[in-house]
Amino acid sequence: MPIQSLFSRFHAYFRSSKGRRVGLWLAYFTFWGAAAAVLPYVPLYYESVNLSGSQIGQLNSIPFFIAMFSSVFFGILSDVSKKNKLLLRVCVVGMISALFLFPRVSTFTAFIPIVLIYSMFQAPANPILDETTLTVLEKPELYGRVRVGGSIGWGLMVLATGFLIDNLGLGIPVIFYLNIAYLLVFFLIISVIPEPASKKTMDRPKVTFGKIGEMFRKPGFILIFVLIIIWGMGEASITNFLFLHIKQLGGSSTLMGTALSISLIGEIVTFSIANKIQEKIGELKMILLAFIVLIAWLTGLALIKDPNMIPLFQIFGGAGFALMHSGSVAYVNRRAPKELGTTAQALRGGLYSGFGVGIGTLLSGRLYEFMGSSSLYQTMAFIQLGGFILGVVVYLRDRRAQSAKAADLPE
Repeated sequence: MPIQSLFSRFHAYFRSSKGRRVGLWLAYFTFWGAAAAVLPYVPLYYESVNLSGSQIGQLNSIPFFIAMFSSVFFGILSDVSKKNKLLLRVCVVGMISALFLFPRVSTFTAFIPIVLIYSMFQAPANPILDETTLTVLEKPELYGRVRVGGSIGWGLMVLATGFLIDNLGLGIPVIFYLNIAYLLVFFLIISVIPEPASKKTMDRPKVTFGKIGEMFRKPGFILIFVLIIIWGMGEASITNFLFLHIKQLGGSSTLMGTALSISLIGEIVTFSIANKIQEKIGELKMILLAFIVLIAWLTGLALIKDPNMIPLFQIFGGAGFALMHSGSVAYVNRRAPKELGTTAQALRGGLYSGFGVGIGTLLSGRLYEFMGSSSLYQTMAFIQLGGFILGVVVYLRDRRAQSAKAADLPE
């Protein structure tokens, strides 16, 4: 009887408004904590098994180009089936299967199918979790307060994994087992998240490819996706070449780690107050502000000659990411048909991490090779300025459309 009573209380808590937020926060914390154990460190593992720099680069590029297709496929499955929790569990099982295989191979050819499997299941999990969060929360604008769990999980696990590798002598393969451990906890937490397929979704129209086409024909929808791609290109130049830039300026490895940690401060703070920012300025202005922040960040990196000044600019990075992510998630959630919520979020995430970051990484590599890191960031700042101007056009179009709609309403 006491055990049943405890279980009932536990179940009731996670069905309450506060309990739902806590469950979702923990889901983001464990999902991104799991990713942090592997994604930053897997190039070190590739190097430890004697893969060349070119081979490492090719393996690291696979997730960028698989993300778009995998995210959309699972997004459509989610919208059709309304079984978000089941699909999240499938993603976890797929990732764990691949992670068990990683330490057992050591050749470039053998890694390719394993990376494909891991990427195929890892990419769609976050869009599904995003749509689940937006559907389950009583106030979708509280998304940032829940999503900040992922930033904290990432930051803590990056530090913890580095410590375990350097100080406990566990060896680099420990990254895969840490990821598995976190994913198992994530799998358990999924059970306490309410299923979005509730009364809210049962009466929605059926999902068809025609409706997906209608979504793209909505005014401004394609343009917002273009903005996300452009912004992802700029961030990719920093994500992939910041450490090389610091090294080129004479900075140390400790400075590189410090710069990465400080960027999380801006991300955590901005995610925590994203709902207040959205209430005051709206999601489109949040996206424009994200461009302003990124332009300032890139310009600063292009002009700075003292590497010790770079961590000060890293706060821009975290804040800009939180603004773009929260703003774009909210915009897509507001404009997309409700029956296509997960598909729309999957497109948003896939275009950002697939096309945006993928193209940005390739372009940045060419610019870095022929122009150096400072010129790379100067060029990217101009590209982001073009994105900001396009964003202003989208904002003005959206305002005109809202004014016209208001004028048509009966008095």
